[in-house]
Amino acid sequence: MSFARTKIQPPQPRGRVLLARPRVDAPLRAALLAQRLVLVSAPAGWGKSALLARQLQDWPAGVALAWVSADAGDDLPRLLECLVAALEPYDLPWRSAPEALVAGAGEPTGRARFTGELINALEAAEVAHGVIVIDDLHRIDEPDVHRFLDALVERLGPRWTLALVTRHDPPLALARWRAAGELTELRADALRWTRDELAGWLAAAGAPAQRLDALLARTEGWAAGVQLALRVEGGGSLGSERAFTDFLASEVIDTLEPGLREFLLQVSVLPELTAARAAAVTGRADAARWLERIEQMGLFVSALDAAEPTLKLHDLFRAALEQRLLQEQPQQLPALLRRAAAGEGDPLRRIALLLRAGDTAGAAQVLLEATPAWITAGALPTVRTTLAQFDTATREHLPAWHLARCLLAWAQGDFPTMDESARTAQSLGRALADAEVEAMGLGYRAIALNFLSRRGLRELGVENLRARSPAPHVVTGVALAWADIDEGRFDEACRRYAGTLTHLERSREPHLWYQGNLGTVGVHIPGMGPLIERWVQGALQVGGDQPLTLRAMALVTRGWHRLLVGGDIEGARAALATTHEELRWLAEPTGVNALATVLELQIEAAAGDAEATRRAARQLLDGPSTGQGHRARWIVANFIAGCAAAVGDAALLAEQAAVLQATPPEGALPGLHGIVLDIAQGHLAWLRGDAEAAAAAWQRALADPVNLVRTRLDAPTRLFLAAARLRTGRPAEAAQPLAGLQTRLQQGAAGALLFARPVAGLLRAADWHGLLEPADRAALEQGLARLGPVAVPARPASAATPAGLSSRELEVLERLAAGDSNKLIARAFDLSPHTVKRHVANVLDKLGVGSRGQAAAWYRTNV
Repeated sequence: MSFARTKIQPPQPRGRVLLARPRVDAPLRAALLAQRLVLVSAPAGWGKSALLARQLQDWPAGVALAWVSADAGDDLPRLLECLVAALEPYDLPWRSAPEALVAGAGEPTGRARFTGELINALEAAEVAHGVIVIDDLHRIDEPDVHRFLDALVERLGPRWTLALVTRHDPPLALARWRAAGELTELRADALRWTRDELAGWLAAAGAPAQRLDALLARTEGWAAGVQLALRVEGGGSLGSERAFTDFLASEVIDTLEPGLREFLLQVSVLPELTAARAAAVTGRADAARWLERIEQMGLFVSALDAAEPTLKLHDLFRAALEQRLLQEQPQQLPALLRRAAAGEGDPLRRIALLLRAGDTAGAAQVLLEATPAWITAGALPTVRTTLAQFDTATREHLPAWHLARCLLAWAQGDFPTMDESARTAQSLGRALADAEVEAMGLGYRAIALNFLSRRGLRELGVENLRARSPAPHVVTGVALAWADIDEGRFDEACRRYAGTLTHLERSREPHLWYQGNLGTVGVHIPGMGPLIERWVQGALQVGGDQPLTLRAMALVTRGWHRLLVGGDIEGARAALATTHEELRWLAEPTGVNALATVLELQIEAAAGDAEATRRAARQLLDGPSTGQGHRARWIVANFIAGCAAAVGDAALLAEQAAVLQATPPEGALPGLHGIVLDIAQGHLAWLRGDAEAAAAAWQRALADPVNLVRTRLDAPTRLFLAAARLRTGRPAEAAQPLAGLQTRLQQGAAGALLFARPVAGLLRAADWHGLLEPADRAALEQGLARLGPVAVPARPASAATPAGLSSRELEVLERLAAGDSNKLIARAFDLSPHTVKRHVANVLDKLGVGSRGQAAAWYRTNV
């Protein structure tokens, strides 16, 4: 959890300041239990939080409450992360990982998906009614938050209410809900204390009744003014925020005993007060005693319903304290803010405190430490807005700021900005004699150059990198391994990636394992297979059961490895099925989803299923990966063309060959434009029956053996060329491209033979005695023997696992039927909450039901 837990803890109702106000409380209670939208909108000090806190004093049994307090700078992913956590106690039956849905909510489609899945989960929740409170909404000015709230209100079912507490109206479709009679509004006029209510307040406070009329005139029924006026004597109006603040400073703060006054001034820098944090900021071992005293005195604080005693100063009181602190002890403020930051676990709050303290370097370091987790969670808007909080002139000298910006640029595919930021960080690291920063800048420059132009990559000096932490070695190792592959230095690429994995295995950071993925780029490179499997194993261990894209990437990479290296079609299918399960739970992240579709395309082509290959190709073409520029479209066309050739689909092949030809050389992977086009044109000629033209095109491809290996089509192209020469009556020449076949297969090209299925019969019928070395002849015969019909075994249903449930899912279903919460199920089976939520989602999907209660009913009827 990357936010302060206090953000989802409602205020704790406390005695005398929360006197009943039937005139306001009754309609508010009725609205919270029946209305679609409740808006409490009034300036500071009108008792909005106290109004809601009174409702909590006798909150109805069975009514769910999710409370989120907004902070300045909150964006949509952060708000949604808080909302998901606030709803956690009610075991909503999410069908996708809520963390993954939050990660994608920064984009319009992701926001719509989160909203839809949230609504479905709310509707299926086992609660009689539920209320979602967003407190202090005025602190958020992010348009995406308001768009989400509008969409949420639009689709809320009758069992849920959204309550917004704010100092000014949010830009929502309030007029629409007002006209529909589905909006209850409480504003300053409704919150203003009447004469009768003030009389009750005076009686409860033990104040003389004769003060009533003067008090009403002086405060105009303003709650904060009433509370202050009851504490002190004095004249003048307290009916405005400015008058209140001035009077509060002079008549309350300045009249406190010195020790308490000093304590309050110092802790005013904290967003919430606990004994431990107050002691850390003030240096006072008796901080707990002072906090008890403050609460007993009712000094404009509210208690939070937290695991440890926690107080929150009223905004107006805190502002007055900070104003006094600045006037009297401005030199102490930076140190107090730094101490407050040191104990703050919420990175956004910590950064804000350090920036106020003038410690921009410290704030930038916190930003850099938080950025990988934010990016892994998909919270790119959070990174962008936090970067923008740093002063333009100051941030230019902060290497940590530039490294964070570099990571954001990488995540966005903005490699010119990545290179610029990495270059600046490297220069600053050198100037500051900070070898780690310099090394990270160098590593990120290497990655950026891989995507821009590899010119100058070798001159960066990364070969002799000196760094203690694994991260610089990992990013530079991957960059140089890519370069080695492109330059045909395959042995060097394997050696380098093996070293990279050694550094990577020193880390348990998921984001670094993601960055260290050579993955599908290198899976077919000779000798790379075992290293790729080593990365897969490590990534799965590091990812564990967390809802991270890393796990899905590892699973899809395993599928590619099993198919292309091992030639194991059924093993690849099993890996693909597991990947699809993972992707459904992760809300189908675009990048990995595209890789899974390419894997499916290759599996069907390797199996010789033309219709399934065509369907997978259309799915890939209709997906978002084809809209990301020339190179992405070229890569897709390359994969589809190779698979179309493997199943003899002339129309699909011609369509994609046209795309390959129309793509400019700079839009292809470096060095592969011409050779890929030659291979595709050879297949077109072969399907037209022109074996001579096909052989000529494939011979041109063989003239560049290094890049032919890079295409992953080396082995099948050699087999197709051999078949073309056999067809044209040149058996001796047909054997030439097959020389060294055994070595190629041993180095990891076994799976590539599957894509030569159309010529298997022709090659199998030829007499290779005297034309091929015995080892190559045996390798060819063994490879061709694997190209028979592929049977997909049906999975028999097990009587022990009804509805296709696994044994673990059946155990979870049994606990659901017993009424256990997710927490109890996790404890019973020693599982993590992530795993339990996923098991529940699988159970609901397999049973075809929408709620835990329906699943329980199914169990009682069928098991």
